[in-house]
Amino acid sequence: MPKKEQRDEMKKQLSTLDKSLYQMYSSEIERRFLADENVLRASIIGITISDFPEVETENIIKKLWGMGKTVVVPKCVPKDRTMTFYKIESFDQLETVYMHLQEPNPLVTTAVSSNDIDLLIVPGIVYDLSGFRIGYGGGYYDRYLSEFTGHTISLAFDFQVCSLVERENYDIPVDKIITNIKTISCELHRKEVKLDENSL
Repeated sequence: MPKKEQRDEMKKQLSTLDKSLYQMYSSEIERRFLADENVLRASIIGITISDFPEVETENIIKKLWGMGKTVVVPKCVPKDRTMTFYKIESFDQLETVYMHLQEPNPLVTTAVSSNDIDLLIVPGIVYDLSGFRIGYGGGYYDRYLSEFTGHTISLAFDFQVCSLVERENYDIPVDKIITNIKTISCELHRKEVKLDENSL
């Protein structure tokens, strides 16, 4: 199925997600995420401020602060579709920008280089088992990931994961997907697929 169709279909499905199920699923994802080895080892973690029906991240951020982690969130530049991550220590350091998105206020936060981020939480709408994703169409994370060398995790409701998404040459898969039901090692899945292909 073409990317646009998969994206539009999943957007419809997400828009009908019951609020109580949304909270329950998000809580389970949060529990799994905070116990993950990559999270426990990381010092600086990049994550977006979620907006329903994305997996809820505000509680995750609060818990990360409680664990002594440095949290950095992205500010997008629509002109060239790039992002810069800024360290936040309070939600008061955010400002509301276009489309009701919350981003860091650069006047009261400090920019952090991609080289200093240990773990990046990569958003998306649809994912496959190999870690390839369909995002929101802006290409911000595709550009950022092309130079990012740390670990990557995506947080998703289990129904957002399918067997295969359409891929482009520039697509970079994430290392792991954490859902409300399981943790998927995308790196391991890609190795298994490669072994299967080589044995044909």
